[in-house]
Amino acid sequence: MRANVISKSQLRLIAAAFALGALVPLMWGILGFVYFNVPEGAFSRAFWRAVYLTCPFWRIDGYKSYLLTPLLNGLMYAAIAAALISGFNLARRTRSRTS
Repeated sequence: MRANVISKSQLRLIAAAFALGALVPLMWGILGFVYFNVPEGAFSRAFWRAVYLTCPFWRIDGYKSYLLTPLLNGLMYAAIAAALISGFNLARRTRSRTS
């Protein structure tokens, strides 16, 4: 039985997911400043739902949020990428064993 091995390209993909996840709060923060004066309505509700969906750690308040939000969001995105890669690897191994 083969060990669970992750290749360099898969590690790069996980690192890219971490970087993307860490940049998502920055993007939402910039867009939040741009759309600061948008009146309360459907667009505003959709915007904040998208923020909380893609960056659930946005709710952390205080100065600790400046470091924790990008770090935790990046770790979450990297964990999701690692889980997907592991699932695809498992499916590929299972499929190659049965055929």
